[in-house]
Amino acid sequence: MRILVAIVALTLASVLHAQLDTGLVRYRGGFDFKEGIYLRFEAFRDNAPTMPLKELTDAQGRPVTDLMRGDKLFHLDSSSVRLPVPLDNVWGLCNNNVIYLRAGDGFYRIGMMGSLCHVLYESSYQDFSNYGSGYMMGGPVTRTVQEQRILDMETGAFLSLNAATMEQLLQRDMVLYEEWSAVPVKKRKEEVIFLFLRRYNDRHPLFFPIAGP
Repeated sequence: MRILVAIVALTLASVLHAQLDTGLVRYRGGFDFKEGIYLRFEAFRDNAPTMPLKELTDAQGRPVTDLMRGDKLFHLDSSSVRLPVPLDNVWGLCNNNVIYLRAGDGFYRIGMMGSLCHVLYESSYQDFSNYGSGYMMGGPVTRTVQEQRILDMETGAFLSLNAATMEQLLQRDMVLYEEWSAVPVKKRKEEVIFLFLRRYNDRHPLFFPIAGP
């Protein structure tokens, strides 16, 4: 028993030492993300919001506590001048330790965090199918669809969730790629795609910079 405890202690010490040497820590549930707005993917990847929460205010100049409840936000620049935040142009944000991406009709949370993240979001479009040729049979109808994407944490690419995408990504891991290749094409449905997505994340842990002050 003592030998087992000693081995576990040495393993934990080794992992901690490695994290301190690289300045990175493995992502796990409850990871401490810094709150604020990311203008680019790289800011999220570095766990360093471009606009930290403490620098954001509402239209009345009051501190913001919930980024998802306000539609107009302002940022204090280096000269303490309040400038409006163009939410349509930001990459995403961290609110109450949850990461949201700008996609489709608004901000949607990352549902599965990992080296390959899963995001489900809604997108609206105008359906003109009621229009006839030569004359109008009815106005356009707004329809909303759900879309699933993969956020590749290695490149920042926002990719469609399908068999073709998964096959391309799995080529980084030849063990998984060979197993994927053995699956008949007709069986490469959503359930199988998610299985390989999770297995990839298990084999390739996600790391973030250690949170500073």
